[in-house]
Amino acid sequence: MIELDLIRVPNQSFSVTIADVVWELTIKTARRCMVADVVRDGRVLVQGQRIIADAPIIPYRYLSTQGNFAILTPDGELPWWESFGDTHMLVYMTPEELGL
Repeated sequence: MIELDLIRVPNQSFSVTIADVVWELTIKTARRCMVADVVRDGRVLVQGQRIIADAPIIPYRYLSTQGNFAILTPDGELPWWESFGDTHMLVYMTPEELGL
């Protein structure tokens, strides 16, 4: 598991290369929840995916063969940008960690 830094702003986009795979993530607010867009090597995997605490952001196993992301929070709190970098952290999980 790799921890990725999130900044404490309501909307952010960034890219990261892990194991020769280029990931582009956009995390933004949508009313009182956070949503994500995930692009892998130029292919859109999800758009506007609601982020649930401690759950994979890419909801389908067949789309997560190169890994997946989650936002870990204490006590199952819904992820919220004001806690990024404090108690809410973004992690990348390898295919092996996902059991793929």
